[in-house]
Order: sequence, then structure tokens, then C-alpha cells
Amino acid sequence: MILLLLSAWCFCGTAAPLAVNDTAPEFSLSALDGINKVVLDDYKGKVVYLDFWASWCIPCRRSFPFLNKLKAQYSDKKFEIISINLDQDASDAKQFLTQYPVLYPVAQGYNSDIQSLYNVLVMPTAYIIGKDGTVRIKHLGFKESQQAYIEAIVDKLVSEF
Repeated sequence: MILLLLSAWCFCGTAAPLAVNDTAPEFSLSALDGINKVVLDDYKGKVVYLDFWASWCIPCRRSFPFLNKLKAQYSDKKFEIISINLDQDASDAKQFLTQYPVLYPVAQGYNSDIQSLYNVLVMPTAYIIGKDGTVRIKHLGFKESQQAYIEAIVDKLVSEF
């Protein structure tokens, strides 16, 4: 299984990785459209699925239909998805999104410290952040067999007070 709980994660770099129950680092990034901003603070009080991806990532392509379904299923339950693209060239991400459109905001994370703040080493990497702003889970990669598990986690978190 590719799921890692952060309490069992080992990182041998200079920055300590985020751990379960750590406060998710704040960020403000330009949206991929170049006009708007995507700000984590705007989603306080909601469960946030924070998805890091790149256009060259095959598992990312597989995850997008599931994430759209998840967004639609929980849209009325204080659940949001924020997608952070890490492509060097934003046009690669825009082209990707014409083939794999999404129902949620997409931020451009390249040339920012977001990848380091969230210790993103694998594509895709997802953090699920609770309504209280703390990291609840880190999920590496994507397999269709994990969809029910991810959905169960989201279902549990949106039900919390």
C-alpha cells in the first residue's frame, strides 16, 4: 500500500517533514490562470484535499476523474480540493487540463517554496487537512484500488465537528 501516515515517515533532509496533527503550512499561490490567487487560509473550517501533481505524471492523470467525483460528492459538506501544479512551464499544465479538466482550483507551485514546505518528493502527493487546519494524512501516488479508502477518510473527516 502506498499510504503513509506521517508519524511513520522518515525524511533524511534538513527540514523535518510534516507529521500528523501538525498545522498545515499556509500558502498563497497564483492560480494557473495567472489572475486569481489560491490561499489556504480561505478554506478554514473545511476539509481540504491538497493535491500536488505534474503533467508528465501518469498516476496524476488517473487520479483526476476520481478527484472530480469526490469534489462533486462532497461539495455540500465543507470539502474542497486544491490542486497544486509543479510543472516548470505552466503551458504544459494548461494543456494537460484541456484533456483532464477539474472542478476545483489549480495553483501554480513551481518557483515557490510550496514543494519544500510540504516535503513533496513523489507525484502525485496529497495531504488531507482537517477542518481544524491540521494534517490528517499524507498519501503518496494513486491507484484506483485506493479510491474507497480515500473516500472513507474524507467521509469521516467531513463528519467531524
